[in-house]
Amino acid sequence: MPVIALALGFLVSLVAALALVPVVRRIAARAGWIDTPDGRRKVHARAVPNVGGVAIVGAACLGIGVMTVARLELPRSISGALTLPHPFVVLGALGIAAVGFWDDLREITYRAKFAAQLAVTALAFLGGARVVVFDGPLGGGSLALAVSVVLTVVWMVGMMNAVNLIDGMDGLAAGVVAIAFWGLAGAHAMRGDLGALVLAAAVSGALFGFLRYNFNPASIFMGDSGSLFLGYVLAAYALRGTSHPHPVLALMIPAVIMGIPVLDTGVSILRRRMTGKPLFSADRDHIHHRLQAQMSTRQAAVTLYLFGTFLALGGVVMSGQRWVPALVTFAAGTGGVYAFLSYVHYLPSPVAIVRFAQHRRRLRQLVEERTGESAKAPRAGRIPHGRFEPVAGPER
Repeated sequence: MPVIALALGFLVSLVAALALVPVVRRIAARAGWIDTPDGRRKVHARAVPNVGGVAIVGAACLGIGVMTVARLELPRSISGALTLPHPFVVLGALGIAAVGFWDDLREITYRAKFAAQLAVTALAFLGGARVVVFDGPLGGGSLALAVSVVLTVVWMVGMMNAVNLIDGMDGLAAGVVAIAFWGLAGAHAMRGDLGALVLAAAVSGALFGFLRYNFNPASIFMGDSGSLFLGYVLAAYALRGTSHPHPVLALMIPAVIMGIPVLDTGVSILRRRMTGKPLFSADRDHIHHRLQAQMSTRQAAVTLYLFGTFLALGGVVMSGQRWVPALVTFAAGTGGVYAFLSYVHYLPSPVAIVRFAQHRRRLRQLVEERTGESAKAPRAGRIPHGRFEPVAGPER
């Protein structure tokens, strides 16, 4: 039965992570691969190894390997239900994990990191992980392909950086991504795509094992080797296109399920644009920072786990509905999400938005009034517009 193979793969990944993380942590401590607090962005209490992503990748690969062997032993009528990731997708996942590992050790430039993200996105695209929402309306020609390339790049690169952004609190990224994987698996399974469970079982098993050491107080961080890898496989997994027959909902549902990194990235970009800060600048105003200011780190992590579960369940419900009820569910869920985010002071309340709009309107009126008065008053040393008067020379 495929269920036995999936359960075996999950357990192998879980046990492998439990065994690998202490080994990686010990090696990292001896080699000096640690994240030292600096009192600004890095506010953890002590130096912590930051290459835990190596253990996550290794454990996930072992789980996939076991399921691959189990698939070969099953009858063809059963093994056909288990779909293994495309080799190009796997190659891209290993490649971006290697880039993240090097960044953890040497801190490469964001340009080099972006170039690597484009390269692995190309591998995912060649492996069939691409946005196809406009293929039908555009006729499937070269224009549709170009639009698909652009949207796939935005989706893949955006999700890699989004998971990297939320990896700022003990246990947050690992728990949120694990919940998102199971939400995506449930959405695909609702439409009969049980093969999608292979990647979800392997990666989530590795993440649950990693959380044993990463939950507050963390003894190891996943680093970029983990966050970039997880963002890549999560984004590629979402592009299977089987969460809903409607192409728009097939892309909207994964975005809902992965709502925490998507929302946090979107709000961060908007906040930095409004404050005039560079888009790639770091700050301590993410959703987990807001929650940490109101509760303990553990409570903040559990709160975001529950929030992520709410989003994942909403996406699964949408996948089982027709497009009109799904949009109604989305609208109702959006109201609930906004209420929660305003309650924790991450988004402004409706009253604050109205007051802000009134304040800006009043400032604009004052500026216009001052500008109008300045335009009417003649400037010193200048002749008023419309008049010509000779300037008297010095007396002789």
